[in-house]
Amino acid sequence: MTYESKDRQWFALSSSGNLWALGDCGDFDAAEEIANDLEIDVVWIADTDTAMQWMNTIKTTMDRIV
Repeated sequence: MTYESKDRQWFALSSSGNLWALGDCGDFDAAEEIANDLEIDVVWIADTDTAMQWMNTIKTTMDRIV
């Protein structure tokens, strides 16, 4: 059993193009602090809704072209 909330997940896109799962951070400021602690050169920080939209767009495109 996990105590993490699906709706409180945060992600960071780094300048190298890697996507990092920051975990259950609660809010943007906490996510930014965790990314800084991990020394991620952050380009974008995304919440669950944004990450899901990106995932759906990528999946739809890949399903169409692969």
